[in-house]
Amino acid sequence: MDNKNYDRIKIAGLGISGIYLYRRLKNAGFDVRAFDPKKRGYYIPCGYATNEFNISRYMSNINIDFSDYVLSRADDITFSGNKFDGRTLKSSGLCTFDKNRLEENAAAGIPMSPIRQEEGDLIIDATGISRAYIGPSAGDLQYRTLEYLTTYSDYKDFYFYFLPGGRGYFWSFPLGREFHIGVGSLSSEDFSLVRKYRKIKIATRNIRMSPLFKNMGKENIIGIGEAIGTVSPITGEGIVPSLESAEILFNCLKTGDVTGILEEYRKLINQRFGYYNKLASVVMNIQRGNIMRPRNLVAVKDIKKTINEFGIKLEIMPFLKHFLS
Repeated sequence: MDNKNYDRIKIAGLGISGIYLYRRLKNAGFDVRAFDPKKRGYYIPCGYATNEFNISRYMSNINIDFSDYVLSRADDITFSGNKFDGRTLKSSGLCTFDKNRLEENAAAGIPMSPIRQEEGDLIIDATGISRAYIGPSAGDLQYRTLEYLTTYSDYKDFYFYFLPGGRGYFWSFPLGREFHIGVGSLSSEDFSLVRKYRKIKIATRNIRMSPLFKNMGKENIIGIGEAIGTVSPITGEGIVPSLESAEILFNCLKTGDVTGILEEYRKLINQRFGYYNKLASVVMNIQRGNIMRPRNLVAVKDIKKTINEFGIKLEIMPFLKHFLS
């Protein structure tokens, strides 16, 4: 990326990070355009859980009061697995929220037109799992999910069940009077954990479970959010990390000189989220049966860090028994 001059910024994809970046750029006086192919009423496939305190800071930057969208705040959080009984943890901000309504309101009034790559444009790829503009990358680990919106769950508060062999996890999160139940796994056989429930709505998707920080852009294209893999390989949380990636890029763009911007952005992303590479390595080692690798033990602090950032107060040893026993 060696062109210092660009006429406009075009954001492809208006999920939460694309909307956020659009608003930040527009409010700062940039010529910014956007497009998203989703139809009105589209039900977003998402766990709908995040850290209320962390996301609120970003939403306030675009004049959104996040508390207006909170559906349920965690009290007890149960972690369970095939090698340990349920452990009750406490919340440090974990909540669910109405992401569909928030994104609809935040995107209201944004004029949209199809993205055409023209000379002088800077394209922001916020297309998530598809990486529609950056393109595919080697080493792209993805899980398949099956997710239901339902009126009933066996678990009344926030519940996680870690699947054998590190192949994924099942979750049940309250959404006000309803529940979001899902499983993300390398094996579709685990979908039976969800299919026993009666569904109001159904969603399925791939979720990126490894960072792609070596392939974050090309020429005049830069990615944000799940397009570059800002998703915790342990918790699957990508909402706040994706917003943070958008804020990092926004601050890079404010310098007004795009010479070397991709390299600077990559450096800052790696400073903040480079430990995701360690977490992805731990998960892959577990899946391969290499549980006692020294690097797995070295990553204990990073495991605790990513779970704490999700809004969960974690005692690390009971959690590790699932993987180390």
